[in-house]
Amino acid sequence: MKKLHCALKIRLAKEEIFFGPGVLDLLRMTEKYESLNAAAKSMSLSYSKAFRMIVETEKAMDFKLLERKIGGANGGGSTLTPECIEFLKTYEEFSKEVEENTDILFAKYFSKYL
Repeated sequence: MKKLHCALKIRLAKEEIFFGPGVLDLLRMTEKYESLNAAAKSMSLSYSKAFRMIVETEKAMDFKLLERKIGGANGGGSTLTPECIEFLKTYEEFSKEVEENTDILFAKYFSKYL
């Protein structure tokens, strides 16, 4: 039996939620494959869904996440913009700190149940 624990998902919102673990994973996979299409396939997402996630996040963030290269003889591709790289680093550092502090608070309040 697994022990009691806290599970958080950090999501960012303005009027609506626009960024969270799913978009983070999509961007990291795009970085890995240098292709939004390949990233979408690796996550079992349709390209149109992945593209929509990126466009909606870019609109909310008010900056581009990806530099897109249209296909040709060598095919297209996508790379993360410098702003995106900085934003992902900030999000991941924030998430790590929130999780560390959550673990401390969880232990404080739920130690008798562990």
